[in-house]
Amino acid sequence: MAATADTPQPPSDAPPAAATAEERHASWIELFFDLVVVAGIGMLAHLLHDAGSLTDLFLYVVLYLAFWTAWANVAMYGNVAGERAHTTGMLAAMALLAVMVTAVPEVRDEHAAAFALAYVGLRVLADQMWHRGQVVVDWPLLQLGFGTVPWIVSVFVDAPWRYVLWGTGVAIDLVVLFAVSAARMLDSAEARMEHARQAAPERSAGMEIDALHSDPAHLAERLGLYVIIVLGEGLIQVLDAASEAQWDASLAGVSAGAFALLVAVWTLSVRYGYASVPHLAPTRLPVRIAMALHCFSTGALAVLATGLGLAATDAHGQLPAHVRWLLCGSVSFYFAVVSLAAALLVGVRWLLSSALQCTLAPLVIGAFGGSLGAVALVWLLVAVAYWQVLWLLRPGWHRSRRGGHPSGGATASGAKRS
Repeated sequence: MAATADTPQPPSDAPPAAATAEERHASWIELFFDLVVVAGIGMLAHLLHDAGSLTDLFLYVVLYLAFWTAWANVAMYGNVAGERAHTTGMLAAMALLAVMVTAVPEVRDEHAAAFALAYVGLRVLADQMWHRGQVVVDWPLLQLGFGTVPWIVSVFVDAPWRYVLWGTGVAIDLVVLFAVSAARMLDSAEARMEHARQAAPERSAGMEIDALHSDPAHLAERLGLYVIIVLGEGLIQVLDAASEAQWDASLAGVSAGAFALLVAVWTLSVRYGYASVPHLAPTRLPVRIAMALHCFSTGALAVLATGLGLAATDAHGQLPAHVRWLLCGSVSFYFAVVSLAAALLVGVRWLLSSALQCTLAPLVIGAFGGSLGAVALVWLLVAVAYWQVLWLLRPGWHRSRRGGHPSGGATASGAKRS
């Protein structure tokens, strides 16, 4: 890992961020960077507007995972580096992410190579932001870039194998997230350092491993802000459709249902959750696992945002099959992630009495709801989501849960704000 001249140097003797006394919040440059993420999620939504095949859905999933990984690498850099995060590096990351966004409309054709190269460039940039010997133990994707190799190869390959290579790349990254622990990161770094000492003793003299940790409160806020971006895209999609449609009771019913559904998700994911997962607190799981859950759940919510916009467009009749399944499938997948968290953190009672039901019910609606109009289908999904909300807010729920934010409402940063 080479160092750049303007690379920030987080202090090696700093304690883990959980022990710091002063709570940090997202900086102006981090919020500025998030503007590109807003544009990216909106652009990706167009890939699903006419998604009539599994190939279209697969391409959307792969591109979303690439966008999320690019965002997460920069977000983790800002989290760990703090006030020493260099503006030049953040702006360069914005430029590369902007190239990815701009390439999406023609990503199946002439702009595929540009998307892949911009993604690889952003991953390399994220690695170069750290000095040699520094190891971000909470986020292996910053410094283990094996997943970029298939993206590089894809520049020389035509579709459909290009998409297979992209899928392989993001799959490798997911395996790294789940398989490479902080201990393994440090062991690997120590082995590389020892090899460097033996190969070039003079150049490596005095070099030591500097283990860097994330700031849990700041990271929780960054993850929560990302969820707000995705939910905001859902509102934008619905409002955009409503602005061009005939205003009547059907449109009002779909729009009101979409808003109610997004409020339910906000309640579960942000107000009473962490990393877009209800009941999850910042310190309950390793950061890399919580981030993976955030990736899966927000991906589902991004699909839901697109589905709600399409439902508002088709508010006056039965929904096309692919729109029905975008809505039902995304809600089901979101609650599948919630169910996984329930099994790991809260216990079998919540899993069986609420989370699992909310996972299966949308699939039943999707399978047998072909004759339903847009209004009825959206409000059935609202009922599913609020079953989870009511279970979460029942009297005494916060006394029985094992971890998470206290009742009364918590912000994305895991602490109440005035």
